[in-house]
Amino acid sequence: MTTVQPSFTRPAARKWFTRAARCVFPLLMVSVALPAAANNNNAYVVNFVNNTVSVINTKTNAVTATVTVGTNPSGVAVSPDGTKVYVTNLSDNDVSVMDAATNAVTAKVAVGSSPDAAVVSPDDTKVYVANSNANTVSVIDAASNAVIATIPVGSNPNSVAINPQGTYVYVANTADNTVSVINTSTNAVIATVPVGNSPFGVSSDPFGAVVYVANFGSNNISVIDQSKNTVVATLTAGNGATAVTTSPVGYPVYSANFNDNTVSVINPLNNKVIATVPVGISPNGIAESLCGRVYVANSNSSSVSVINPFTNQVMATVAVGTGPMAVATQPEW
Repeated sequence: MTTVQPSFTRPAARKWFTRAARCVFPLLMVSVALPAAANNNNAYVVNFVNNTVSVINTKTNAVTATVTVGTNPSGVAVSPDGTKVYVTNLSDNDVSVMDAATNAVTAKVAVGSSPDAAVVSPDDTKVYVANSNANTVSVIDAASNAVIATIPVGSNPNSVAINPQGTYVYVANTADNTVSVINTSTNAVIATVPVGNSPFGVSSDPFGAVVYVANFGSNNISVIDQSKNTVVATLTAGNGATAVTTSPVGYPVYSANFNDNTVSVINPLNNKVIATVPVGISPNGIAESLCGRVYVANSNSSSVSVINPFTNQVMATVAVGTGPMAVATQPEW
């Protein structure tokens, strides 16, 4: 496998490592408590059946609020500054905007048909929404909560990610086995990358070097080189790989496996599965905090599994609403 070197700027690297050091480096010395930052310490879980968002305090792993949103929420994203939460409501064709400080819904933004996922730009100015039945991505101006562009992509886009530099958005198109690459300066698709069967999840590494794509139908992870927009490796995952994320330092890679109720912990350098972690039933969403904890939304057991990154074991199971589909965490700095 070709090793891809990180290509971020020196100021960006300094900023990223400063943030990471607050949690990651102390955790390398102790493997007991996994503290979260004082002001940004929540995980947000969308409950598809209840039409709610469960707010989990990541210091205590307790649900501190349940917020009513739109009909059939399926995706969630937190702004990089931790102040706003965006929820895609699949059956309402809109996005709920939550104030993270008050847990109040402050706006609803009409988008395309069946919005399934969202991501916020690193500078907090744009929100990109994958509309699964419209085959488009809506671009929302975060200041005005208005749609400023609609971008045609592939068939049945179900997941969306952005690189740390904010220059490219990656859209997993489940029905045509591709990833659309969008230039954020022009809001145009500049590449369409063939991946595995039924790509359901997509995530950028923290350096902007590669993109990971969870292929539900082929039980693996495609690795896309961001500089070339080509697949440079394929990682083994579990049955029904449906979501993917990485640690704050880019290693390891985590795959939520919907069909076998596990999370695969993968070494991306040698394509070896380090551990297979049993979680709840039908894990459908996955996210990691800057401090290393992994949060897994188990859609058919109404729970979130919290994985300790040092032991690769579930350290807590949090009861949430019915049909949790996705999870996102605050940035913790």
